Amino acid sequence: MAIQDEMYKMIVQEIDETISLGREKRIVDVEKAKLVAKMLSELSMDVRDADTLVNQYVAGIKNICR
Repeated sequence: MAIQDEMYKMIVQEIDETISLGREKRIVDVEKAKLVAKMLSELSMDVRDADTLVNQYVAGIKNICR
């Protein structure tokens, strides 16, 4: 879990930094962006799971963004 936690922290840090520096190009729902970051940081590292995970996470991201 340590790798996933660090990945999540890095993604959230990038989101926060982008917003604080005014670099965002669109209005962002920060909480939804952080939910997506959490999902992405929990991805399996096993290459055999790639196709299934991509489909699951794309569907999950679409649900979060609605």
